[in-house]
Amino acid sequence: MPAPRGKLTDLPDISAYVLAHAAGIAWGFAVNPMIFRSLVAQGYRDHLQLAAIALGIAVSAVVLLIFLLLRKAMAGSGAPPPPADLPAPPAKFTDLREISAYVLAHAAGIAWGFAVNPMIFRSLIAQGHRNLMLPGLAISIAVSLVVLLIFLFLRKAMAGPREPT
Repeated sequence: MPAPRGKLTDLPDISAYVLAHAAGIAWGFAVNPMIFRSLVAQGYRDHLQLAAIALGIAVSAVVLLIFLLLRKAMAGSGAPPPPADLPAPPAKFTDLREISAYVLAHAAGIAWGFAVNPMIFRSLIAQGHRNLMLPGLAISIAVSLVVLLIFLFLRKAMAGPREPT
């Protein structure tokens, strides 16, 4: 169900991705602070970075499922029939190449969050910023867009020569 051959993506694909990641970002701003406050209150301050990575992986997996379901729902009846001389391709939800591209792209995003975000936030705090909600949202959106581009290019690069990308 990825984009037609020769295209990097299409409107249902990109719409599903954006909506799924918007849900992931909303989770990050609504639920993650409650989880971290609870961990700090219970004395697990030293384990916050590990918890952040685990939450990032879990949210990425849920966002993947939301993305795939939304894309399938938005695609409607499916691709147009193939030319008469070719057999109809089997309908598929996703494949290993697409999952691999997604996992690699999100691993890059999680690595960014682990390595670079703490430096950005420390710098902002050192400069006197106390409300980090807007910078955090901007960083989340920017990283999601970069992860999207990585995912699209990896998915296209991993597709076989006769498969749609």
